[in-house]
Amino acid sequence: MIDDMGNPSRLSGVAPGLAVFSLSIPAAFLIAYINGLYPVQHEKAALVVGACFAVLAVIPPAGYLALKGRSVDPMKLGLVVLASVATTLVSFYLYWASHYTFFPADILLWSESDFTNDILKLTLGYPLYTDQVNNESFVYTPGAQALTYLLARLLGNPLSIPLWRVIQLFYVLLAAVVSTLCCLRLTVLTLPGEKIQDPRLWSAFMVPVFFLFSSNSLTNPYVHNLHNDALALLLSVTAYWLLVEYTSSGDKRLLIVMALLPAAGFLVKQSLAIWAGLYFLYLLLYDSPRSLVRTATFGAFAFGAVGATVGASYLLWGDDFIYWVFTVMKHDPLSPLRSVSHMLTAWPFYAAGLVSGLVLFSGEKPGPAFGAWLLWLLIFAIEGYTSGIGWMLNHMGPGSLIAGIWLMTALVRISPTAVHSKEQGGVRQAWLHAGVVVIVVGLLFNGMGFVRVPVKHLSDDAYRYIGEIEKEFEGLEADKVLLDVGTWVYLDSGTVMKDRAIPIGNRGYNGTGDFSGIIRRIREKRYAKILVRNLDAPIFLYDHWLWPRPSGIKEALLENYRETGRIKPLEKKAHEEVPYLVFDELTILTPKSE
Repeated sequence: MIDDMGNPSRLSGVAPGLAVFSLSIPAAFLIAYINGLYPVQHEKAALVVGACFAVLAVIPPAGYLALKGRSVDPMKLGLVVLASVATTLVSFYLYWASHYTFFPADILLWSESDFTNDILKLTLGYPLYTDQVNNESFVYTPGAQALTYLLARLLGNPLSIPLWRVIQLFYVLLAAVVSTLCCLRLTVLTLPGEKIQDPRLWSAFMVPVFFLFSSNSLTNPYVHNLHNDALALLLSVTAYWLLVEYTSSGDKRLLIVMALLPAAGFLVKQSLAIWAGLYFLYLLLYDSPRSLVRTATFGAFAFGAVGATVGASYLLWGDDFIYWVFTVMKHDPLSPLRSVSHMLTAWPFYAAGLVSGLVLFSGEKPGPAFGAWLLWLLIFAIEGYTSGIGWMLNHMGPGSLIAGIWLMTALVRISPTAVHSKEQGGVRQAWLHAGVVVIVVGLLFNGMGFVRVPVKHLSDDAYRYIGEIEKEFEGLEADKVLLDVGTWVYLDSGTVMKDRAIPIGNRGYNGTGDFSGIIRRIREKRYAKILVRNLDAPIFLYDHWLWPRPSGIKEALLENYRETGRIKPLEKKAHEEVPYLVFDELTILTPKSE
């Protein structure tokens, strides 16, 4: 139900949005069909898709015009247009992502191999964190891996890499649903005493739009990959929604869930434990009526829950847990210059959130939602700063989604038909207002990375590449063949492989690694075959030029192994993309004879 204030009191409030979103799935199949008609004429396929969807996108607004006739409402028509465009863009994304989602090997991103390895460990009852000299552990906490495995098992295919990726997209859709609930609640907070017209129409627009925010190519580019990002995004926006719900309702029972969420978040991604501090700060400064006792009690429980979670993990995995999830991450160098560069790249989201704040809080009394807006600004600033640790902008994913929530809330505010109590101007002014809003929002869709070209971007040559890797395992026990990145080749045999390149790379980059184990195994010629990428390049994964000191692994390889072959890198055409560097040339090494 949706009450008179336009506030969704149940999940049925997002049902119209989910219904509209569902239309993007058959639309994605239509895109696939059209591309199948022109398998080598990708530009023509894109033009045909564009023409078809231009027609399809016109049908909903045309239907609205036919239904309403002269009584058409300009802003409602604009919302129908935007919802139609957003759904089209979602279908483009689903088609674009499908080729990566259903790819059978876990080499599309640096995290995929370790993510898969953790799930393999869960199936075997193998410790998730072991001594660093084994080089077989992940630097993230295991919540996303464990939940993904559980859901895949419930679906009957627990070791399916494509299904794991589909589950990540399911997290993204849930994040869009929670964002819609949060936005509809914020509209009530920022429009006190006024009624929102057509909340179902707004819901139909918001769910597809928030899915696009959650999967944008600037700050959320990896949510379809095996990474902790998708579930972390869902938990982050859920944490923010709980805050907004508490601010709006004052329901003290929500504080119990809020106190437990940072601990749950820590199990998904260490950085999510920060919500304990964010909640505490908000309650201290903006809780109404303010209660220091309540705030102190909340802080004790929230920080205590995080501490208890860390303690339980330590009891389970010991010092190895502390090393992998704290020591390694703590020593990652942060580049302030890179942080500034990332924040400048993500400027559309900063601009959207800041302008929305100006629209919503420009009066003398900013209202109860002002504290929540300031908290978003703090979150996004922290994410921007910490993004300097890495080379990508995915640290800023949750903040950019919350910026979208504020943007949509401001859009409701400036909509000339958003409230009953505000009189509109003349008809011409109403049409001009609606037209400007539609054009500006439409332009933002591209500026925020919502648009994907609806052609296949992953080269068919990727299947040749993984096929040649698999051939190198034929006739040998899996644990006798070391592949630097990629765990799919070890799943069938249940082999937890040591000496993986990513765990080594994480520690080589920050100077915390002990590589004596792999060097010893190389000298003992423990492996009958070793497959490594970029052996002769500065970006060799076992001895990168950016590392503060050499690992000694390359020298050990050259002393004890000889090259017996190579696997060509992925070939691509102008329209295709090669993900990361795990499709680069592979050198095949075998032991030198005595």
